[in-house]
Amino acid sequence: MGGNKLTRSFRTLSTLVYLLNLVTAVLFMIHDIYIDIIVGLYTAVLSLIMLIVTIESPSVVIERLENSSYDFVFTFRGRYLMDIAASLFLFAMGWMGIIAAGLTCVLIFSIRLVGVRHPDAFNELFRPPHDDDQSDTVVSRGSEYENQR
Repeated sequence: MGGNKLTRSFRTLSTLVYLLNLVTAVLFMIHDIYIDIIVGLYTAVLSLIMLIVTIESPSVVIERLENSSYDFVFTFRGRYLMDIAASLFLFAMGWMGIIAAGLTCVLIFSIRLVGVRHPDAFNELFRPPHDDDQSDTVVSRGSEYENQR
């Protein structure tokens, strides 16, 4: 399967899964219990953000996310964390939540597995992460140390 077709397939599947997550969260909020409303709202916001990132529309929201500290949602690591957080809440939302959470987990793991075989499609779906950690400085210090010998 070509990279472009594979990318389109995963975008479509992701859109459908995020729509299912959003519907599940909204239906869960209808219970009129305070904690159900809070959990449902949190899950709905997570799902809506990931839906917007997946379909890359509306452009105003995309630009705002890109120019903020929330730009991590465009990376695989960010999507993975957001999907796991949403899935944990979805698992508590009855049978429909369990189905939605299961599909979300299957989707994110299958994207990663297919990404190993088709890195070009994986790179079309996600941006490379920003390396803000200290591992680069340790490596550079180590190489400086090696160069001084």
